[in-house]
Formats: sequence, structure tokens, C-alpha cells
Amino acid sequence: MRLLIASFCLIFLFFSTGVSAKIVFESELDGVRGIYVMDDDGSNLTLLTDVLNPSSPRWSPDGRQIVFYRQVNPNDLLINHIFIMNADGSNIRQLTPPDNLDDWDPSFSPDGTSIVFNQDVRRNNKSTSFICVMDLATGAIEHIAELGANWPVWSPDGKKIVFTPFSILGRTGSNLWMMDADGHKPHELLPPLPKQPLIDRVYPRWASAPNGDQQILYLQSEKTFEVIDGVGRFIPQAYKYFIYDINRGTSRRLAFIPKNYRCAGLAWMDNGNSVLLSTYKVQLKEPVKGLLHPYNLYKYHIATGKFTRLTEHPGSDSFPDWIDDKALSVSPEGKLPTPWGQLKSLLPAYRNAFKAVWRNVTASLRVPVTALYRSRGFRPSFLYHFY
Repeated sequence: MRLLIASFCLIFLFFSTGVSAKIVFESELDGVRGIYVMDDDGSNLTLLTDVLNPSSPRWSPDGRQIVFYRQVNPNDLLINHIFIMNADGSNIRQLTPPDNLDDWDPSFSPDGTSIVFNQDVRRNNKSTSFICVMDLATGAIEHIAELGANWPVWSPDGKKIVFTPFSILGRTGSNLWMMDADGHKPHELLPPLPKQPLIDRVYPRWASAPNGDQQILYLQSEKTFEVIDGVGRFIPQAYKYFIYDINRGTSRRLAFIPKNYRCAGLAWMDNGNSVLLSTYKVQLKEPVKGLLHPYNLYKYHIATGKFTRLTEHPGSDSFPDWIDDKALSVSPEGKLPTPWGQLKSLLPAYRNAFKAVWRNVTASLRVPVTALYRSRGFRPSFLYHFY
């Protein structure tokens, strides 16, 4: 009996401490915008917060926290600040000062000690935009570049920041730019844009490829701008998805993604082997109607071009971010290992101990447990999936 109890305790340990890959994203369900998390197969959907239109969540490198921005005044959609919360939605707290005009698009540094984001401040009775870095330990904010920009994100080594400057509505597009992490040497990363069609290169996500190359995932949105019945309208021409290789200075298009898949956020997935995207199908060369569209999340496998739909509902999912248990298991230099990392380092010992207990249990029973499982169509293969 003691051996049986010990074996079940070990089984419980394996299942209760396992951490699966997770997706955090913004979703609008039943007219209420919230931040949700789910397993990366679309299961176990959980609402974390839906207070005052939270948006653009990003995982911390260790998976313990999520940074995002949201309104602070229910009567003013244009004033947003940066917030942070635990991965389970608890301990929500505001990071940026309440006297700022607007803060948005936060993203963690690779070591998790800082965030980069955009900020509007009022100077000399006018609004000025900056790319900012906040030290999370002290709360100190540094304005590293006087630029109006979206989606700033660090390189994996923390030495560079890539971003997309503001475009001028109906007149200019927006290219990908890069600068040093201290804000110096801002320059266009990709070739200059043509005048027509209007091109926006957006949603940059920088990561290391499986072979070690530095790559930036981005969307190239191509459109024209026309005034129809006195109202300016964008006419979509194509949506193209690219991976830019930093070392080679070349872009390759993900050709299996159709040109009519409009996007509301990109992320790497499966450690650089897949792309996570928020998308829905549009009619090209026709005016875009309305403001709300039924975006859902899809996984796109780069090598095969296979699509897997992860969400399906009449609402809208956008700005996803992905993290897996390998990220949790790696301890950044100078940091303590995460509990999951400690557990995985002990798994070989747990497996060996479990096998010994299992052999003793089956030997002590008149009917071997493994034979009983097989007679009923079960196979204890789950014992060998924790590497």
C-alpha cells in the first residue's frame, strides 16, 4: 500500500507542476475588451482582467508577469498608462505616472529588468512623443529618443531596439527603423518606401531563429487612400508577411499566408518555427468598412505552411504573445532559477525513482498493473514525455 501511495504521489507531482506553452492576448467578447491567457492549442481560456480596455499584453522573459496598457479615466479613451500584473492576473499595479498624457505599447527587455514603451508628454503647451525606457526596480524613466513610434522591441542581446515611426494618414507609410538601446543612431532598417501604394511595415518581433540567426518578423500592409462620398477610406491591396534576416540584410516572404489575411498583431511561436497571428479575411481592392472586425488567432507553421485555428468566436482577438516552458526553465545570468526550471532539472531523478517504484508495485500485485492497462487499451507512455 505504501508503494501504491508513493507512486500516485509521483504521478500527481508530474501533472500538477507541468507548465504548458501559453498565449496571452487582447480579446473583445460581448463588447468588453479584456486580456486573456490560454494554452497554445487554444484550450483553457482564462480572463485575467477586463478593467478599462486593457491592451497589448506582453510576457516577461521568465513568464511570471505581464505588462500592458489601459485607460485610467473611464470618460477619456485617449489617456492610457502602463500596468503590470502577475501571470495569473493578480497584483495589478500602475507603472507610469498619472500626469503623463499617454503611454502605450510596452515590451520587456531581454533580462526582464526594464520595459520600453511610447509616451506623450506636454511641453510648451504641445504634445511631444518619446520612446522611453523604465527601470522596473526604481521606476526611473528615461526618454531615449524624441520620436513618435509604435511597437518598440529590443533585440535578444538587448543592444538594439526596432520600431515603427508614425505614418501620416493618407500621405505616407511607415517603415521599420532601428536604433541603439540608448536611443542613438536611429535609421531605417529596410529599404525606403515607394510613394504608391502606401506601405506600412508594422508589428516587428525580434527573436533568435532555431539556427541562431537574428530575425525580425513583420507585416507589410499595402493600401491606397481615397476620398469616397467625402470620407477618407483605405483600400487594401495586399497584406504580406516577412522575416528579415539581420545578418544577411534580406527579407523573405511567408508566401503561404494569403494576401487578403488582414492582421492585428504578430508573434513568434514554437521557438521560431511558427508564427502566431491575429487575422481575418478581407476583400482586397474594396474599401474597409466599420471599425470592429472579427479577428481570431491562428498558428502558421513556417516550414509546411500549415494553418491551425486557435480561437473561433464572433468577437475579436488581437496582439498575441507566446511563451513556453523552455523560457521558464532557462535562468538568465545573475537570476535565481524559476520553480519550473528547478523542477525540470530534477526530472531525470524523479523518472528513475518512479521506475523503481513502478517495478516494485507491479511485482507485488497478483495481476501486473501494466498488463491490466494494456488489456483495457491504456498505455503508460505519459511517463516518458517529461524531458
